[in-house]
Amino acid sequence: MLVRYISIVATCVVVVGLTSVAVAQSQPVGGPTSILIAYRSEPANRPAFRTYLQKDLAPRLAQLKSAGVLSSYQILFNPFTTADTWDAMAILRFASFGATQRWKQIERTQPGGLTAAGLRLAKPINTYCADLPWEAESDAPGPEEEGVYYVIPYEYSSAAQYRKYVDAYVIPQVAGWMREGVLVGYRIFMNRYEAGRPWDSLFVLRYRNLESFGRREEIVAKVRLGLEDDPEWKQLNAIKQTIRTESENIIAEALQPLHSP
Repeated sequence: MLVRYISIVATCVVVVGLTSVAVAQSQPVGGPTSILIAYRSEPANRPAFRTYLQKDLAPRLAQLKSAGVLSSYQILFNPFTTADTWDAMAILRFASFGATQRWKQIERTQPGGLTAAGLRLAKPINTYCADLPWEAESDAPGPEEEGVYYVIPYEYSSAAQYRKYVDAYVIPQVAGWMREGVLVGYRIFMNRYEAGRPWDSLFVLRYRNLESFGRREEIVAKVRLGLEDDPEWKQLNAIKQTIRTESENIIAEALQPLHSP
């Protein structure tokens, strides 16, 4: 699937910085708040594309942040070759609506932010404009290069029902995982233009390190056990399969810029 036309990018507006907890809105206010770009690369090109992202794309995004165009950015890379997922994803958050117009200008000559050299190694396959109703970050998340990112796409039939489900069922769990110290941050995006797209909601969960990620199932079971006395949570647990469906998960790492000697 090719990247969406730039007209979608032009509708994206302000995104706020990371907060301790964000409360879901009943309806989004204003336009979408983030742009996420997924890339695919042939297996033979993956090593070179990874290096390109670190040496070329990441420094250019850092310059855009320094110039006040981006409020934040992140490049996630899938360490495994899988047929139905992306190889890399750029998560861009803008300082103003005017800044999103700057990205539209970049797209005219650099689709998905990739130069000609990057486009020889990979291609942007999907661009998403999304809202970010829920997020949190630990005060002491640890080095980002040690973090393990667990990315989970979902589809749902009702956005209003899904927001209530996340507030009452998901957030109590991820808050518990953070109290246990294994999870150090999360972002839950909602795709503003979800019709026909691969996901309606995207979880980006940051685990402290590989050891913490290895304890995921243990901590999930422990926190759920503590929530079973909550009637609303227990009822949602029983019907969650009717509210959302999950597709293939991705274990990713955050790429850091590489500086040439």
